[in-house]
Amino acid sequence: MAAIPENVKALFADKDACKIIATACKNGKPHAIPAGTIGVVDDSTMVVAQIFMDVTAQNIDSNPKAAFTAVKGMEAYTVNAVLKAKLTEGPIFDAMYKNIQEMLHLPTKAVLLFDVKSVYHQSASPNAGKKLA
Repeated sequence: MAAIPENVKALFADKDACKIIATACKNGKPHAIPAGTIGVVDDSTMVVAQIFMDVTAQNIDSNPKAAFTAVKGMEAYTVNAVLKAKLTEGPIFDAMYKNIQEMLHLPTKAVLLFDVKSVYHQSASPNAGKKLA
């Protein structure tokens, strides 16, 4: 497992940052979507709520790898991860469900937890592509 640096956590926590999850089906066809519910649980765990995400969820069912990217201005980072758990009940699910209901008034199908495997700098700079963790 890799530890997410503090500056990367901060960008994923920034409400104004664009956050994207990328997955691929078992045949390798890529699929990337923006998802406002992407977040960092702790130093080595990413989270996203499945509200719609039907293709993404199908991809994860057959290929548990995902990449999360956060971008704001010229700053960007990618976190590569593997599915750890798909929650449909319990305290983490209940808390996210409640927050999403209050903010978006949409039902949450599941909460997906991912183990972080690596973190990369993706900003438009000489550091682009540099592995951070």
